[in-house]
Amino acid sequence: MKNRKRISDKVLVGTVAVTGATFLGASTLNAQADTVQQTVKNNDINVNPQIPQQAAQQQVNTQQQVVNSGVQIVNSAQNTVKADQSAVNAQQAVVNSAAAEANSASAAVESAVTSAAQSQGNVQSAASAVQAANSAVSGQQQVVNSNSAQVNSDQSAISSAKELQASAEARLSDYIVASQAAATSAFNFALENAQKAVNDQQEAVNAASQAVNTAQSAVQAQQNAVSIAQQTASQAAAQVAKDASAVADAQQRLDALKNNGSNDNVTATAQLQSTISQLQKQLANDKQAAQNAQQMLESAQQNYNHATAAQKAAEEKVNQTKAALAKAQQAVTTAQANATAAQQKVATAKADALKALETYNNYKNDNGVPTVKTPSDIVQQYESYINGKRYNSPQVKSDCAEGIALNGGDPAKGLMAAGWTSTDGGKTWTPILKTNYQATDQDKAEKVDPRNMTAAQQTEITKFAAQIVNSFRDSFQSTAAGAAHSYGKVKVSPYATELGNQVIDGAYNNSGWNKSNNATGSPHNENGMVAAANKAGLNTGFVGENLSTGLLLDPASLHRNLTQSMSMADVKQSIYAGILAMIYQDVENSAAAPLYYGFGGHTEAFLNDPKGMNGISYDDNGNQYMTVTIDKDGWVHYNFFDDGRASQAVKNKLAQGAITPENASAAQINNAHNDYLQKEGAVTTAQNAATAAQNGVTTAQANVATAQTAVNNATAAQQKAANETLNQKAVMANAQAAVNSANENINNLQAKLAKVQADLNAINGSVQDKARQLAQAQTNLAAAQQKLSASKNVQASRDAAVNEANAKLNQLQQNVQAKQNDLQQAQSELQNKKNEYSQLNSQIRLAKVFGTSLAAVSPQSNYEKAISDAKKAVASAQQKLSDDTQVYKASQAKLQELTATVSQLQTIYEAALSNAKKSDAVQNDAAVKKAKTALAAAQLKVQVETGKLTRLKGTLDKDQTTLDVANGDLTKAQEKLNSLQDELKRAQITLDGLSHPYIPSTPVAEETTSEGETATSSNATSDANSSTSEAANDASQNETQEANVTTEANYEENDQQVLTSKVQNPGSLNRASEEASVKSEIAAQIAARNAHAANDNMMAGFDDPYDNYYDLQQEAASIPSAPLEGYTRQLGGGKINAKLEAAIKSGQIKLPSSNTKSEAKKQPKVNKDSLTAMTVVAAGAALATGASLNKKRKNKVAKKLEDNE
Repeated sequence: MKNRKRISDKVLVGTVAVTGATFLGASTLNAQADTVQQTVKNNDINVNPQIPQQAAQQQVNTQQQVVNSGVQIVNSAQNTVKADQSAVNAQQAVVNSAAAEANSASAAVESAVTSAAQSQGNVQSAASAVQAANSAVSGQQQVVNSNSAQVNSDQSAISSAKELQASAEARLSDYIVASQAAATSAFNFALENAQKAVNDQQEAVNAASQAVNTAQSAVQAQQNAVSIAQQTASQAAAQVAKDASAVADAQQRLDALKNNGSNDNVTATAQLQSTISQLQKQLANDKQAAQNAQQMLESAQQNYNHATAAQKAAEEKVNQTKAALAKAQQAVTTAQANATAAQQKVATAKADALKALETYNNYKNDNGVPTVKTPSDIVQQYESYINGKRYNSPQVKSDCAEGIALNGGDPAKGLMAAGWTSTDGGKTWTPILKTNYQATDQDKAEKVDPRNMTAAQQTEITKFAAQIVNSFRDSFQSTAAGAAHSYGKVKVSPYATELGNQVIDGAYNNSGWNKSNNATGSPHNENGMVAAANKAGLNTGFVGENLSTGLLLDPASLHRNLTQSMSMADVKQSIYAGILAMIYQDVENSAAAPLYYGFGGHTEAFLNDPKGMNGISYDDNGNQYMTVTIDKDGWVHYNFFDDGRASQAVKNKLAQGAITPENASAAQINNAHNDYLQKEGAVTTAQNAATAAQNGVTTAQANVATAQTAVNNATAAQQKAANETLNQKAVMANAQAAVNSANENINNLQAKLAKVQADLNAINGSVQDKARQLAQAQTNLAAAQQKLSASKNVQASRDAAVNEANAKLNQLQQNVQAKQNDLQQAQSELQNKKNEYSQLNSQIRLAKVFGTSLAAVSPQSNYEKAISDAKKAVASAQQKLSDDTQVYKASQAKLQELTATVSQLQTIYEAALSNAKKSDAVQNDAAVKKAKTALAAAQLKVQVETGKLTRLKGTLDKDQTTLDVANGDLTKAQEKLNSLQDELKRAQITLDGLSHPYIPSTPVAEETTSEGETATSSNATSDANSSTSEAANDASQNETQEANVTTEANYEENDQQVLTSKVQNPGSLNRASEEASVKSEIAAQIAARNAHAANDNMMAGFDDPYDNYYDLQQEAASIPSAPLEGYTRQLGGGKINAKLEAAIKSGQIKLPSSNTKSEAKKQPKVNKDSLTAMTVVAAGAALATGASLNKKRKNKVAKKLEDNE
């Protein structure tokens, strides 16, 4: 038996929070509460009102003197700064001039050093070698240029020959075409071709002439090369001559020894002495040469040491750059790994963002699940249905028809708008439904076999149906009335779906149950479902089920083996339509209800209505689970299970992965959207990081390229340094060889000299000694002859070079001759073409007369021969180009070799020059020393003058600071002066207000103070007038003698009377000031009070003209020249107080002119913000003086005065 739960009404109790508001009123205090009470005897109020003004004037004068003094100080400081700046500028010019002199001196030192270094022997030798090498390069460059020109000429010749060939072929083609034309036209054509042949040949002549010029240039260049070779051959010949002379000398010595006899001793002695003298001179020269060679060796050694150090530094640089390259390559590897990781993060972030976007879209679209729309009064109509014993009234049916329309159906046709459709010739059928369901592209693309769904597909349609059912329940549960007819929400879970399959298999698929023909008359197999559920462990006596054909059955559904093909969108559309039909079209079919409109048991089941007959579950201890299963017949089973009586194990299985499919709330949508935006931001961040990482890869790769370039450059520099080391080593070896040769020459000469001397000494010696001398002479002769032979070999080599150069020259000259022959041939051919043209022209004239054929004038064989000749010319020109190109390349190689030699010699020269500059000889050169002395003096001058400039700049900074301080002091003094001037103006205003005559006393009027004391206004007025008179007496005694007499008489009558002045206090003021200031202020307040009180008494019963004037004064913000001068009143149409009229007639009160308002506006404005507190009290209390106060305060005072009347 089902547990039913009564749903009680939920009453929302509203608590009204009453907030008590306390109103703070701004109460207007009476006059006495807002006044400062001052008791003053008559003889105490003896204050000169001019004292504050005079004191303010004195302060202004004193401050003006301070300002004037400040101006003088500022002017003086400005002049000082100006003078300092001029001095700094002048000294800067001096420093600049000294620096220019130092730069010139430095340049002079460099020039002197260079000049002295260039005068060194080894530097001159190196420079001469560079010059000779450059000359050789220049000569070879001319040869290369000539050969290049020859190659270009050959290329032009080929082009010309090809053009001639093309022209001949074109003429033949034109001839063949023209031969078919009329004879006269052909003749004219032939004549044009003949002229063209002349023109082409003229171009060939021009090209041949250019080739002659080019060949002649090559000859000239080769002649220069022959000249250079001949010079070197001459040098070799000179060396041969020198060595031949040495052989002759040795031969002469040998002959002398052979011919020396006892009778020739005298002659032999003379000859030997002459030989000794010559040898000694030569020995001195050779020693000098040896010294020079030694210097060259030392320089070469220095150069070699420098080159070796440079090579070592270059090798270290190579190692450093290779290490940097390895580091850069490792950085690339790291950067690539980072980039790969960053891309993986991008991919992960994109996947997360897509998933979040899908979640957001699902939430936003309720996971693609439509929401059941209900009429506004559906609860009311459903209650009518329930309360009417499940009777569907016409209004209920109308409501259900409206529900179908709200959800996309046609009220006249229902949900099945057009029946069924088939896309495969009737093999499979799909219902055409009309609802507001919007299928997703994914569902449209997914194919589904409704009778053989996968577990994932069945789970998906179950969630789909459960969310629709829960949304329908929401439409009821959102109101108290509706909640009474719907209890709880359905859940779905994997095990619930599995259990539903078990129930359907047990009750329908495998039980043989016939839905259309059974004992119960119902398609539901309730017993079978309960048995299957209990078998599964639910222990329930009831299994809820809504059963529908689901519109999934096709017309051939009776054939069990028929496979129905639908998309997931079709299935969901059918389920949605089936649920809608069971909600709104749930009555038995009849003629009165052809579309089944109305509620029924299926509706109650979907609602889980406690008051209906088909509620599913009301067990508080259980959960409602819903499953959607399509049986083998294609029927859709919406089964509902309650686990209230199930075992805990079954409950746990059902609860595992259980969800309550519902429409997403606004918070869920918002959170999903925020999550998507966050993950999209993470994508951007990851992409930025990936871009940065990729940029890092690019940068690292660029760094590798840079490092590789550095390695290449360092390697090239190292190779260059190594080559330079080798060069310097070779130079040093040559220098060492020169030293050795020089020493050898010295040794040889010394030995020769010793031998000659020995010969001379032994001329009379024994025969044995003479034989020894003869043998030695023969040995010397053999050595000299060997050296001569070597020199001759060198000469032969140089002569061979001359012969080779001459041969090349002859070849080039022959080429010139050939080019000239070609030119002559071309010129001859040109003449022939001209003759042919002339002959053809004559023949054409004859042809025109006798009609000769074109073939007779110009046979085709002529054109064919021209083509053959042109082809031969092209082949010849191409062969010549090939030959000349090889010559050109060989000359280029020679030029590169000579250029490399120049580079080496230039390096030697630069090294020699650099070393020479550093040598003691150069550094101690007189000119260099003189230049250095001048440079030191110039540099010292720069230092001295710069020190002066620094000192002057310090003075300028100091004086500028003084000027800044003076300007600051002046500004402060001027501000203080302005403030004191404002104080003076306010003191003057107060003085002007106290200097006006007072209002005469008025009849007595009784008033009450805050303490309850009673006084008469006449007394108060009299006292006030007395005070005013006394103050006026202090200000101007000579002008108010009569007023003083009257005032003294009044004071005699009230000698001991104490006056109490009640003056409004606008703020917290300090009354503990100097006595003079207090007394002056009290006097002004008393005068203002009495004046206003007198006016109040006179204007009793009338509107106060003062109020009108006060408003004008507020508008104009000005202070009048006389306190009572601005009282205004319109005289017409009103009753005038006799006392006021008498006061006006007597002149005590003056009425303003008709243009008072405009005159008031013309008064100067007062800056109220600049008034001090004490001045505000004085001016504010003096209402009769017209001082400018704010209107609120004026009304406040006026109200108090009215209350006290």
